[in-house]
Amino acid sequence: MKSEAFCKNLTLRQKGLVDKMAKGKVLILRYQDKILTALTKENRLLTVSAAGEWEESLVGNIYIGKVQNIVTNIQAAFVEISKGLLCYLSLSDIKSPILTNGRTWDGKLRIGDELLVQVERDALKTKQPALTTKITLTGTYMIITNKKGEKAGISNKLSVKKKAEIREFLNRERLETEFDTVIRTNAGNLENNYEALTEEWNLLNREMTDILKVAGYRSCFSCLKKGVSEYLKALKEIYQDEYDEIVTDDVKLYEEIKLFLESTGNKTPLRLYEDTLLPLHKLYSVESRLQEALGSRIWLKSGGYLVIEPTEALTVIDVNTGKYDAKKGVPEETYLKINLEAAKEIACQLRLRNLSGIIVVDFINMQSAEHQKLLLQELRNFTKKDSVKTDVIDITALGLVEITRKKINKSLKEQLQ
Repeated sequence: MKSEAFCKNLTLRQKGLVDKMAKGKVLILRYQDKILTALTKENRLLTVSAAGEWEESLVGNIYIGKVQNIVTNIQAAFVEISKGLLCYLSLSDIKSPILTNGRTWDGKLRIGDELLVQVERDALKTKQPALTTKITLTGTYMIITNKKGEKAGISNKLSVKKKAEIREFLNRERLETEFDTVIRTNAGNLENNYEALTEEWNLLNREMTDILKVAGYRSCFSCLKKGVSEYLKALKEIYQDEYDEIVTDDVKLYEEIKLFLESTGNKTPLRLYEDTLLPLHKLYSVESRLQEALGSRIWLKSGGYLVIEPTEALTVIDVNTGKYDAKKGVPEETYLKINLEAAKEIACQLRLRNLSGIIVVDFINMQSAEHQKLLLQELRNFTKKDSVKTDVIDITALGLVEITRKKINKSLKEQLQ
C-alpha cells in the first residue's frame, strides 16, 4: 500500500519510470559504501549483489598454482596460488589436470606439482578459497571448459523448439571445437539470429587455446586470466530474459558498464539516470527493500507468514497460517493454499538473500499425499528459475522439506555487513 501511495504522488514522468519495472530492470548504483547490482521487477527486488569497490573477488581467476600439502583423510590438496595464499582443492575434482612443471600426469597428485587451476569460490568465514582444475570461460551465450566435448550441450531452461533451432544452426555452421561447450539460457533471446553465437564461439575458443598454450611457459603463481569487477560478475549471472534495461545514476559506472556490454555482445539498453531531486535508490525504494530482505519475518498476501532463521549449519524456514481466516474454507485446502504461496515466496527469498547449503522448510502439515506431491512439484518449478543450482530433495518422515542450494557467494546479509 505504501508503494502505491508513493507512486500516486510522483510526477507523470517519475511514475512512468516506476511502471516500467514490470518488465524487469537491473539497477547498478552506489549505496552507502557498496556497489549494488539489483534485479528488480514488479516493485520488488529479485536478486541483489553488494560489493565494496576495494573488495576484489578471485572467482574466475586462472593461476598456475603449486601443491603445498595433500591431506588424504579429507581428500583434499592445498594449493598456493600466490605467495602465502593457500586454497582448497578437492582430490575428487582432479580428473585430467594440466601440469606445468614438466611431469606427465599419472593419476596421482604430488606435493610440489605445479598445475593450472581456477578459483570457483572466494574465502568464506574460516574456509579458504576453493579451486578446480576444470578451466571454464563464461560468455554471454555459452560456457566452454578445457574438457573434450562430443557436441555442444544446450540449457534445459530453453524450450524444445528453441533448442532445436540452436542445434540446427550449430550443425549448419559446422562450428567445431575441441572443448566442452554448453549454450546458456541467454541464447534464447537471439530470436533466430544466431550470428552472435558464432562470434562468441570463435572468441572463447581462441581465448581458451591461448591460455592452455602459454600455461606451460609461465612461472608458478602467474595469473593467466583475471575476472571483471564484482558488480559486473553479478550482472553477467543474471539471465538476460529477466530484464530489458540496465540503469545506473553514476557516470563512472555508466562508462564501465558500457565498455563491458560492448565487449561481451550484450545488446541490452543502458540508461544513465540523472534526476538529482529523486535519487535512483529512492525511486526504487532500495533501502526499505533491503531491510525487508534482512528481516526474519516475511508476510504473505494470504495473511500467513514465513520465519527465516539462518544458523551455522543450515537455514530453517517456518511457514505459519498467521492472520489467515481458516473459517473461509476446508482446513486442508486452506493449508495447501498457504503452502503453495509460501513455496513461491521461499524460492524468491533463497535467491534474494543468497541462502545456500542445507535449507529445511517446515510447511503447514497436510494429511493428503496428493497435496504433498503437488507442493513439492510446485516448489521445484519455482526454484528452476534460479541461476544457482537448487535441488528440492523430499519430505522427511517428520514432514520437513529438504532443499540444497549451491554455495557460490556470501549471503546478502554478509555482503552488506
